[in-house]
Amino acid sequence: MEVATIAHAKILLLYMQHFVRRFVGFKTMATVTISNNHQEMKLTDPDVFAPGEMNNPLNPTITPGQTPNSSKFVSKLGRFTSQGMISYKIIGQTGPNWDPLYLIVTWKVKLIAGENSICINVRDYQSPPLENKTPEEKYFLFKELHKKENRIYPGGTAKWDDDSSFFIARGTIDNMSNATIKVSFDQQLLRGY
Repeated sequence: MEVATIAHAKILLLYMQHFVRRFVGFKTMATVTISNNHQEMKLTDPDVFAPGEMNNPLNPTITPGQTPNSSKFVSKLGRFTSQGMISYKIIGQTGPNWDPLYLIVTWKVKLIAGENSICINVRDYQSPPLENKTPEEKYFLFKELHKKENRIYPGGTAKWDDDSSFFIARGTIDNMSNATIKVSFDQQLLRGY
């Protein structure tokens, strides 16, 4: 009787190990590419908040006309949502109080397709928005910037422009659990472009 119980326990253990290995494969990921199509401005001093792993570091500077390598953000083990925030300082224009402007991209990718979302914000800060913040403070900033009314879901295009700016930023996200996010920083030629 004990031999049968031990055999069943071994089979159960093998099954559980197989299930855990397959379960780990259910991670969500976001592959982010930020291209700079502006003729004069550049994006510098990146910072990131994304719980989990990051493959390929962010480029320290994205010069005009440059599309750097993509960065992949993988959710933490046991989490089924990849979420995060990338911040780049915009060189070439300042905010209304002469403070630096920052391009901030936030995303949320869920294991269940169709619920992915992206937000694009441009804000002025005296110092970089993620600098000297605890993980909790970074998460609260993420929640503030990724508000429901600003989210764009798959099939839409997130867009930021302003009458007083010399640029426009746009982004797209697909509905896969390994989502592709593409953001472009462009020349603003006409109002409402």
